[in-house]
Amino acid sequence: MTAVRRIQRVLPEGYTRCLANPDFRRLQPGFLVSFLGDGMSFIGVAWLAVELAAPADRSLAVGLAVAAYSLPAAIGSLTLGRWLSGRNARSLILVNALLRGALFALIPALYWTGLLDTATYIALLAISSVLHAWGIAGRQTFVAETLPAKDRLAGHALVGSQEQLSFITGPPLAGLVTVAFGPAAVLAADAASYLYLALVTARVRGDGTLERRPAVPLRRSARTLARHPELMGLLALSFVFYLLYGPIEVAVPVVVAERMGGDPTALGWIWGAFGVGAVIGTWITGTLRRLPLWPTVLGIVAGWGLAILPFAQFGTLAVGIAGFGLGGLIYAPYGPVTITLLQQKAPIEELVSLSAFRSAILVIATPLGAVLGGPLVDTLGASDTIELSGRTTVGLAVLGTVLILLVRRHRHRRERRETTPEHRAAVNPARTRATNRPP
Repeated sequence: MTAVRRIQRVLPEGYTRCLANPDFRRLQPGFLVSFLGDGMSFIGVAWLAVELAAPADRSLAVGLAVAAYSLPAAIGSLTLGRWLSGRNARSLILVNALLRGALFALIPALYWTGLLDTATYIALLAISSVLHAWGIAGRQTFVAETLPAKDRLAGHALVGSQEQLSFITGPPLAGLVTVAFGPAAVLAADAASYLYLALVTARVRGDGTLERRPAVPLRRSARTLARHPELMGLLALSFVFYLLYGPIEVAVPVVVAERMGGDPTALGWIWGAFGVGAVIGTWITGTLRRLPLWPTVLGIVAGWGLAILPFAQFGTLAVGIAGFGLGGLIYAPYGPVTITLLQQKAPIEELVSLSAFRSAILVIATPLGAVLGGPLVDTLGASDTIELSGRTTVGLAVLGTVLILLVRRHRHRRERRETTPEHRAAVNPARTRATNRPP
């Protein structure tokens, strides 16, 4: 019995069907390794900025570096659609991996030769992220094109669980590499991870992932969203949900500093618990069948808001570990579930452009929330900021539920009205007269 078959025997049925597809299976090690590299860069990008900047400029340099690592993806999504929206899923994964890998290799090379300064570093990070939204779109579309509709949720969950796992293992590994070789070595490792993804992607030969479609203009994607209120509503809900999450990343370290003696180990335990919960939650998601997607999405939003409220109230390590562990379990399935919902509603020829547009919008939300979190923590305090975020998130779920019920009620009334004889007579009076004419 081969190793692949032994693994498939112990996996849930949904994951087994996904891994039975050779192209999907072939790309999973590439995803896993590149996710691990990103998890390491979560630490390496900021720490290299600290080393490059003067002491008085460190906070500004770190903020710009972290922003440059992700935010230009939104610009690339909105400006490069003419050239990239028609490309196949494999090409999008490949070009993003090659760009990321090449520039992440260039940064440590310049650093080790003494040619890297802060401005150059930030510029290279910004260029490296220009295609990142398209790479995400390619990854999501790859799942949709290689798997049947019934297995897409499991496919997205399997990929998502690898991404969540990387944020448990990546930061500690980055710390060890930084201590031994310096932060530039962390980016070199991330470069190697992306180049490995490019190599694995180049070996994919599936027909579905090689198909090229006509380019989709941005205005066409906007019209598609306008014609599908559910897609527009899902995007708006996701943006606000991620925006409300942003202040949590600012407030939690402050609570640890103020109420737990400033022990960084406590912060590590809290976010580690979140990561473990997220891996489990994403993994479980892929085993579920016929998930009611809209109720699930709104339940996740409400559940996350409720899970973080006890930490705002008590602020102890035990409550933090329990709350954020449960919160991660609830929060993590949101990505796979919403992507699957998008792919159920969106036209197949627009999956790439809509996925890239979605990524561009959402990549802004959490950093923007973190930016707003600073003044909120200064004004309200860290605990009250977490409480405000949690309560507002629950309110968002309630508002979304009310809107969904109103939309469905309006649709039901319209469908009933269209089936009445009076409505049919108004639409086609000639046919109605013929039907009612006496024999």
